[in-house]
Amino acid sequence: MPLSVQIVATPETSASSVFGLYDTLVAAGRDWEQLVSGDEPEPVFDVSLVGPSTDGFRCGSGVRIAPDQAFADSGDADLVVVPGLALSPHERPERALHPGLAWLAERDPAKTRIVSACTGAVYLAEIGVLDGLEATTHWAWEGLFRQFYPAVRLRTDRGLCFADASKGPVTSGGTTGWQELALFLIAHYGGTQRAARAAKVWLMANRGELQAPFTSMITATPHADAVIARAQEWIAEYYALENPVGEMTERSGLAPTTFARRFRKATNKSPQDYVLAVRIEEARQLLETTTAPIAEVAEAVGYLDTPSFRRLFKRKTGLTPAEHRKMFGEARFANYA
Repeated sequence: MPLSVQIVATPETSASSVFGLYDTLVAAGRDWEQLVSGDEPEPVFDVSLVGPSTDGFRCGSGVRIAPDQAFADSGDADLVVVPGLALSPHERPERALHPGLAWLAERDPAKTRIVSACTGAVYLAEIGVLDGLEATTHWAWEGLFRQFYPAVRLRTDRGLCFADASKGPVTSGGTTGWQELALFLIAHYGGTQRAARAAKVWLMANRGELQAPFTSMITATPHADAVIARAQEWIAEYYALENPVGEMTERSGLAPTTFARRFRKATNKSPQDYVLAVRIEEARQLLETTTAPIAEVAEAVGYLDTPSFRRLFKRKTGLTPAEHRKMFGEARFANYA
């Protein structure tokens, strides 16, 4: 008998995540049989959409959605999937404006497993089911988790996180991370062969476990500290200096410990980590937009030792500089222009 799956559909949900998950889960045990083998279909999942009401509404992407069930009238399901959500990366969701939170909190973990794609992890963190566990989400929401959900062991470098493959929450990262979540669910509940077939039918490439290659190390974090804002403006231009942290601290007029404390509070990074992040992002930009040799890129962002730069770049991004250029450089898209 197919497992019952409820995909949360609210005005905040992303259409690509909702319908991508719906399509791939419904197709498990059906499409390969219809397209290739000719065997009798054996669906793995019975999928429905659940939301605040069955009246149609436009979701976060502007696409019209009409849930099959309303929260108030829905029964239990084997799986509940929270897809990507259009939420602020800086403000905690207000419960009164998100009825899905109360509904999720009422699910009995002995009966229902709750999983999420991308920013859907915010809902899971909000109801406390991720406390003490490793979890991932879209990298742009890292600051939100650090500020409001410190009990979650956030791993934005990972593409998929779960403590136990058989039970408990599962989170996937990134906007198209729903694909890895779908393959996990198909493999776990329908078998690895069905997951392989789904990957073939839907042309889902193996991106590996890492989200790091797709992550921006610098994101805009609003704050009201004018001194730190000026320091950020300065370091954006002078990141390649030999001792940028010392110079930045001196220019601030603050004691080093005070500057470091205020900098971390404003940016969620230490001054050293922030400078490193700026350098890596600038190196990425050069790799993507120029054909400069790796040694020149390294020197341009403040590293005279090219082998050390290569190792640091790989450690922080999951790719070597050459691999990054191949994946994101102009040559990849030259034929599309």
